Amino acid sequence: MLTTLRNTSKNVILKFVLGTLLTILIISFAMWGTEDLVGITKKQNTVASVGKLDVSAQEFFSLYSRQTEEIRKLLGASLDIKKSREFGYVDRALSSLINRALFNNEALELGLSVSDRNVRDKILSDDAFKDDLGQFSELLFRQLISESGYTEATYVEGTRQDLAREQMVETIRSSLIIPKVIENKLGEYNLQERAVDYVVIDSQKEKIGKIKKDDIKKYYEDNKKTFLSPEFRSAKTLLLDAKKYATKSTVTEDEVLLLYEERKESLIEPEQRYLKQILIQDEGKANSIFIDLKKNDFTKIAKTKANLTEADIDLGWNTRNELPDQIVDVVFNLKKNEISKPIESTFGWHIVKLIDKKDKNEITYEEVKNNFKNEILLDKGKEAVFDLQDELEDLLSSGSTFEEISETLDVTLIKAEMIDRSGNDKTGKVNTEFQDERILRTIFNQSLNEEGNIINIDKDEGLAISIVTKIVEPKQLTLEESLEAVKKELSNKLKKENAMKRADEIQRSIKNDKDFRLMAKKNKLEIKGVQPFTRILPDSSDLPIPLISKIFDSELFDVNIETRGPNEIIIAQTVEIIDSLVKNKKELEEFSTRVKDDITIDLLAQFSEALRKKYKITINDDVIDQLN
Repeated sequence: MLTTLRNTSKNVILKFVLGTLLTILIISFAMWGTEDLVGITKKQNTVASVGKLDVSAQEFFSLYSRQTEEIRKLLGASLDIKKSREFGYVDRALSSLINRALFNNEALELGLSVSDRNVRDKILSDDAFKDDLGQFSELLFRQLISESGYTEATYVEGTRQDLAREQMVETIRSSLIIPKVIENKLGEYNLQERAVDYVVIDSQKEKIGKIKKDDIKKYYEDNKKTFLSPEFRSAKTLLLDAKKYATKSTVTEDEVLLLYEERKESLIEPEQRYLKQILIQDEGKANSIFIDLKKNDFTKIAKTKANLTEADIDLGWNTRNELPDQIVDVVFNLKKNEISKPIESTFGWHIVKLIDKKDKNEITYEEVKNNFKNEILLDKGKEAVFDLQDELEDLLSSGSTFEEISETLDVTLIKAEMIDRSGNDKTGKVNTEFQDERILRTIFNQSLNEEGNIINIDKDEGLAISIVTKIVEPKQLTLEESLEAVKKELSNKLKKENAMKRADEIQRSIKNDKDFRLMAKKNKLEIKGVQPFTRILPDSSDLPIPLISKIFDSELFDVNIETRGPNEIIIAQTVEIIDSLVKNKKELEEFSTRVKDDITIDLLAQFSEALRKKYKITINDDVIDQLN
């Protein structure tokens, strides 16, 4: 229930009002007390009845709207109830609310009670309802619950039910005990770490012979349906640009100062250090490298003695919070170009060189004043835009044309003649007015001569609505028309095949760690390393998930191959298998907690199925269908 409220950002203007009326709020809070926080009137319009409880239409629509917000942004258009049923959004929202009601019914039957004091304390302690001084604000409380579709009574009763339900769920969770033998076996499987060295073959650098005409023709025939001309559309779009309305607004000095005070802490830039590092697992080797560094270049030694790449060595700028606790003090006391002795941390032995340093810096009010002023102006522009939305919808409903609406509301009207999905015309010229990705997605998802939905434009700096006036469908291209595209696709395919053959040959030739390094040198490929990772916390930014699965199914020094993206082939060798986390009591306890949470979710799902048989569920589809 509280998710939306916690995620609701506090409006700049509202905060200013709260700041100036602080004394009044304190007095009103003292007078208000808790008398209004009890009681509930039953909703007559319900989408479902579950046992003794009802799911209100307003409650359903609020959750449904939140769940469909992302798909609306993606498509650039809203889904009506009918379409939402097809995509499963109606069932998803309804199922969530029914499950909640089922557990609330069971909590009532078990006699789990929550006092008015507990409900009050829960609400008063919620950060969502606190003002800038950390005090509970009745004004903010009433505003936020109203914006989220609740009355004070329904929110209080919902909180009471939530607390009762939490008691029951926590009882189920706390009674769950995982046998030690299962805990240990799961820990061994999931907490084991592996490190790999890998090289990347770029298929685009592979050489192929001249492609024969017959091969080009055959590839075209086999993939004919993919070689089509672009689809072109003409459209009109009404733009409610927040930046335009921002220029008509004003901002006071007090508003800017208030925003500065709110963000003052975040405007402090902490001290930073630019570092280079050699990380070694063996203490003896680390000490040996440290001695060599006294007479040699840091980067050269790191590459030759520790087999590290430039990416492994260069750590860039770091704050204290971004470094392991064990090395922070030593690193931040180094002088420029000074090299530390080997320092041990949970990651191994660190040898660190300080390249540069930045002192702590606090950004002043004068430095951010103009930026904050523009931000507040834009917020006001957005408010003006959303205030216009109702008028826009009324004019559309009355049958007004886009031209008439543009003139009536002083809204910008832009037009496009025959553009593709990138906003370019048939000659390839860019239509600069149609470069907003959301607007383009909307236009190419709409039907001819039908108004689309009102959407947010890119960066959420306003609203837009479009109508498509002409569509030129894609047509099949002949071989001659698509010759260059066919050649390029076939060339990429042949290069990828050659690269994969080379990777297979390399895999067969490698027998141990030394062979891998010789192979890399012979093929002029750069060896890259990956810090030890587990099955559940893989370094997926570097290695694709299918490769990680192969790595954990292989033995020490085994070599695995996997593709990454359209052109890259990764050859990886497992160089280390580490069981230290499995033996770490704290890590094992944390993992056990995660397992318990997962099992609890499964148990609650089964409990929910049992409750569905126990309590009668009635769904009112007619009410749902009227919620568009």
